Amino acid sequence: MEQLIYTLLAYINNSLDKDINYSVARSLLENIHKIEGFSLDTAAEACNVAPSTINRFCKRIGFRNFSNLRNSVVFSNKSGESFEKSDSILNAARFIEQLEENVEMIDHIPNEQIERIVNLINQSSRIVILGFEKYQIQALELQKKLLQAGKFCECDTNLFKQMDALDVLTEEDMIITISIQGHLLSEGFPLIEKIKTTKGKKLLITFSNAHHHKEVFDLILQCGKIENSAVSSTTLLRLFDVLVSWFHNHSNES
Repeated sequence: MEQLIYTLLAYINNSLDKDINYSVARSLLENIHKIEGFSLDTAAEACNVAPSTINRFCKRIGFRNFSNLRNSVVFSNKSGESFEKSDSILNAARFIEQLEENVEMIDHIPNEQIERIVNLINQSSRIVILGFEKYQIQALELQKKLLQAGKFCECDTNLFKQMDALDVLTEEDMIITISIQGHLLSEGFPLIEKIKTTKGKKLLITFSNAHHHKEVFDLILQCGKIENSAVSSTTLLRLFDVLVSWFHNHSNES
């Protein structure tokens, strides 16, 4: 459900006009906890539009139809958890302690590993950044930082558009996946199978054990302790500063 909420919020937050599609997105958000039990006609009634308008809107945000959108909520609810677990709330002292531990891990990442990642970013023709749920914000921040350093990357806020983008990648391209706990790479989620068959170099940014996904990814960057996931958002921003600084220096030397 969280991924759908992020998708709908992204739509209304980026909508220039409060048109019929804005109204549908707003109504679906207001009824988000009822969607699992909605039929197409019930959803149309709740949004005060025709059923065909609901289906068109669903296609607009990356779903095949309303049934596909509803099934994504059902699947999420049955799985019992979102792709990425919510952060726990820490007191100030514990927050600083965990962040310092993660930053120390970043400071001890071998220069050779950072340089290899930077070289891949620099050499890749096309780069797709995958960030889900709350890490969409961090993914967009990485996209912005790399653009400022001279490298354009793609970063769609829609789960299905992100996955569709992987179908057309070549060996000259690159995927950067952010999954702190690694849940979105679990068997049963469609993303892991998609990544396995996708061409191009694959980088995983995570807090989970690097050995868990080495058969899928060419590079795994562990930038924090899994028990310190509560400070993951801040940790990622620090990591991105390090990566982009290296990228910028590398570009100036070239």
